[in-house]
Amino acid sequence: MARAEPPAARSVWTAAPPGQPQARVRLLGDAIVFACPGMRNTTQRHAATLLCSTDGQALQARCQGHTVQAPALLIAPMACKTVDALDRPLLLIDLEPGHPHYRHFQALAAPGVQALHGAPCAALQDLGRAFAAGRLQGQAVDAQVREAVAATARQLPQPAPLDPRVRKLMCLLDEDPGAELERLAPLLGLSAHHASRLFHQGLGLPLRRYALSIKIRAAASFMGSGLALTQIAQAAGFVDSAHFAKVWAQNYGAAPSRFFDTASTHIDQTDQPDWLLWYLAQRDRDLPPPAPGAQTPWVHRRRTPRTPRLRTAAP
Repeated sequence: MARAEPPAARSVWTAAPPGQPQARVRLLGDAIVFACPGMRNTTQRHAATLLCSTDGQALQARCQGHTVQAPALLIAPMACKTVDALDRPLLLIDLEPGHPHYRHFQALAAPGVQALHGAPCAALQDLGRAFAAGRLQGQAVDAQVREAVAATARQLPQPAPLDPRVRKLMCLLDEDPGAELERLAPLLGLSAHHASRLFHQGLGLPLRRYALSIKIRAAASFMGSGLALTQIAQAAGFVDSAHFAKVWAQNYGAAPSRFFDTASTHIDQTDQPDWLLWYLAQRDRDLPPPAPGAQTPWVHRRRTPRTPRLRTAAP
């Protein structure tokens, strides 16, 4: 499927009622759950997305010259789309590349946006209403998200099994997103060219884009930490805060301050899982052990109120 160039950030948000947060967010190990009163934005990101209006009204998505209207939409990874949902209360679930159902959405037919109907749509709407109102929190959110995503995936074609070498390469990049492919490919018995092609074919993402997604997930894991964006950018491996802001806006349609400001965004941290334990449970046991002195992978580092160790003092 052809993909357009990353868009410039364009975003308009529906104002929340007085005294209510602009948005609610819940971070899962391999997904992000987001609810807000409505928005219109143009984005392109690595995640597969389930999007629904919780009041049953139609959303509109424009992608590659096509327009799709429905109360719930499925959006393929890397689809450049404009979603018009002003004054439509929304639930958005982003699936990361490591999610077990990510590749079901990778194969969505052109233009990469598809309407969702029936019981899975109704389940998403019920979930969205309860989450937005704060009636559903913690691991109850996680369980319902897993169930809703699995029910949706059952309506899509089953993807071919992922080559285990791609899975190993994903784990190696999780350890070090900046690692050179020329160093990693021989660990899999491949040339750099073959490894790059195999990765793109299997996951639907260029290897560099996957490495960038690790940094984005790492930054997201600091939501609710109270850290300055400069600190978060450096801890997540971005060149600087300007680079972080640009990448985040391309992916989510607005500056990171809109998402990381705890005054306007409620972060559901109830029963938050330990990302390191989750990571260790998921790791491929056939991988070589991390290099001596290697740090905990960024994306799975548990959020704490402590300031992370940085290379330079943050202002």
